[in-house]
Amino acid sequence: MTVNNFIEAIASKLAELWPDRKVFVDEIPKDADGNFFVGVIETSQEKKLDRRRTRSCQFEVLYFLKIDDNMAFNDWVESMYDNFEALDVDDSETGTRRIALSGQTARKDETGVFQFVFDANFNFVLAPEMIDPMENLDQKEELK
Repeated sequence: MTVNNFIEAIASKLAELWPDRKVFVDEIPKDADGNFFVGVIETSQEKKLDRRRTRSCQFEVLYFLKIDDNMAFNDWVESMYDNFEALDVDDSETGTRRIALSGQTARKDETGVFQFVFDANFNFVLAPEMIDPMENLDQKEELK
């Protein structure tokens, strides 16, 4: 499961909730009013026992308020809190995996930007190292 898988899952959920709005992930264009931007704030990974790892990712969703847009901050943030409790993320190894989200916070900027921040923490196990199998083992058989 990669950070890009998370961004795709977030963008997909936003598009599902607000199909008439665009979701930007690479850069914020100058005509972004009325649309969303999904970004990564911070990621970290911690080594646990053997091949086990814990990864933490912090994401932000920005909504750029349109001048005559009737979507109020309180309605938007309620919808974000309700729909971003968990996230179904595509994992190439196991299919889709549901990740519980935490640390949800929202703030409104005086310039008309709504920001929603949340954390995704999950555990995983690294694939074992490929060890050369003993296919060509030389055996010597003797009868005594």
